[in-house]
Amino acid sequence: MVTSTRTTTPPVLTEDGRAWLQARLDRATGRLLRVERALGIERSEELLREGWKLSAQVDELSRLLAEAVAPREVRDDPTIVEIGDEVVVELPDGSREALLIVHPLEASMDEHRTSSEAPLAKAVLGHRPGDRVTVETPGGVYACTILERTRIDEA
Repeated sequence: MVTSTRTTTPPVLTEDGRAWLQARLDRATGRLLRVERALGIERSEELLREGWKLSAQVDELSRLLAEAVAPREVRDDPTIVEIGDEVVVELPDGSREALLIVHPLEASMDEHRTSSEAPLAKAVLGHRPGDRVTVETPGGVYACTILERTRIDEA
C-alpha cells in the first residue's frame, strides 16, 4: 500500500485581516443563529438555503482562522516575493504601484491589499526585486518590473 504524505502550507493572514475575518465570522454566526431560530417557527426553502449558505461560510471562516499563521510566522526567503509581502512594481507606463499580497478572503479589506490569486500577484510571487515579470489579465498581457519587496512586520 502506498501512502502519500501531502503537506499543505497554512494560509497567511495579516493581523488586521484576521480581525476583519473574525468580525465576518461573528456576523455570519449571529445570522446563522437567527435563521436557525426562524426555521424552528417556519420551514421555508429560502430559509433552508440561507442556513446552508451561512453554515458553509461559518465553517470556511472558522477553518481558515484556525489554520492561519501571521506573515512573521512564515519562514520566508527574504529574496523572493511571498504572501504577506508589500511589493512595489513599475508598470509599462512608468508609474509605480504598491500592493500588499494577501489571502483572497482578506483582499477586499481595502484597496492596498491584493489577492494572491490576482493576475499581478500571481506574476510577482516567487520572483525577486529587479525581475521583469509577465502579467496575464483578461484584458491582455503586460510586463512590469519588481522594484521592492518588504515583509510586513506586525506586532
